[in-house]
Amino acid sequence: MNPFFSIIIPVYRPGPFLRDCLDSVRNQTMTDWECICINDGSPDGSGAILDEYARKDARFTAIHQENRGVSAARNAGLSRARGTWTVFVDGDDSVEPDMLATLHDAALRTPEAALHCYGISKDFHTGGRLTRTETTLPSRDQYIPAEETGVFLRYLLTSLDMESSCNKLFRTELLEKNGLRFNASAVVFEDFQFVLDYLSACAPGISLVKKAFYHYRAREEENGAAKRSRFNLVQDIDALAAKFLAWTDTLSLPQEDVPVVKGYILQKINVIFHALQQQPYASRKAVFRDFLSSGLAARGADLRLCGPYFHLVCRLLAARRYRMAHLLLKTRHL
Repeated sequence: MNPFFSIIIPVYRPGPFLRDCLDSVRNQTMTDWECICINDGSPDGSGAILDEYARKDARFTAIHQENRGVSAARNAGLSRARGTWTVFVDGDDSVEPDMLATLHDAALRTPEAALHCYGISKDFHTGGRLTRTETTLPSRDQYIPAEETGVFLRYLLTSLDMESSCNKLFRTELLEKNGLRFNASAVVFEDFQFVLDYLSACAPGISLVKKAFYHYRAREEENGAAKRSRFNLVQDIDALAAKFLAWTDTLSLPQEDVPVVKGYILQKINVIFHALQQQPYASRKAVFRDFLSSGLAARGADLRLCGPYFHLVCRLLAARRYRMAHLLLKTRHL
């Protein structure tokens, strides 16, 4: 008999936190689950720990593969998932012991929902010590019918962590029916691309659960812009914007919420330029060129909401006035 939940855990260099993660799954008060752990070529002995848990508890499965990235690891887990519902956990994070029991009750209480969203706590650590926690969660338990998603778009984008795949419960049958997988070529925002694919393909009713089950382990010393500057962000953000616009085009948005769409796109475009602040001019110039040839700059009709300042920057880039564009972007946001 298939389990009610499939938990998919990609593992790559989780450090000393892997056992905490696996124990938080093993200690669930509901026992009807399988946990598919994918060792993505981790060089730190994580594979042996996964094998140990699989030997001791048949609900754990350990898969070993060469390092191909978190998306490929999650996809390997999806190909083995047998549960009615699928949930994702990262190997250095943890979950509350009543997560599955509460989500089980929510799934039975709202059978029309095909996506369940719950809260997430970002636990910031410095030198291994917890320094602060930022929690994002729904204001109340609530069901949003598919046809009302547009009405709630502002709330979903501003009050929930919609970009993460780790604070959501997906119906496995719909993932398989629509052939949904993570974009293995993406290095950033691959989570939200997957979520948007699910929203677009399945048009689910959404259940909101007012509890922060998921604990994301963050580090105070991490510099997000510096980390992202190692990658060419244009391609991934271009794909994300296209999927986001395609999804929102299917919704009945209140006119006053249209700026939310504009704001989200501009926020992601700003990520590209913010990540370049510490880069040499040659690197900035190459990214400017990529941006100019991307859909972000070329999709004029879709980005009509972005306003004159955005289009001024695009015109400067088109004229190859890269230094002036960079100076403008340093003095103010889009």
